[in-house]
Amino acid sequence: MDTIRREVVRSPMTLRPLHYAVIILLSLLALLAALLYQRAALLLTETDIIEAYADQYLADAGEGAQRTDCRAQPGQNSGVRMVVICGPAQFDAARHYEYHVGPLGGLITRYGPGDWATRNPVAGRNAV
Repeated sequence: MDTIRREVVRSPMTLRPLHYAVIILLSLLALLAALLYQRAALLLTETDIIEAYADQYLADAGEGAQRTDCRAQPGQNSGVRMVVICGPAQFDAARHYEYHVGPLGGLITRYGPGDWATRNPVAGRNAV
């Protein structure tokens, strides 16, 4: 009588215990990354952001610029935490700057005197 050998053929899609461990580890790492991101976003205050971009404005605008020229408003687009607006209270295209800031305080976009011919400022041209 012939002995029939049966081989167990594993499907390449079968998950083994090691696969489960890797999946769990990757899930925990993703959760940790999300928590660290959230914590970093909560620790950075709006005041910290405004002060940082006020310093940038002083460097960009040069003589005559003051820290008190800067104010902020919430961002209207997804991914924009706030817009720091610096310049005189009355819009002056030669001295007006906008810094669009991301959730962790990074600069997304900067608009300055050379941009106002083709763009409208967030606060408007007649805003006080």
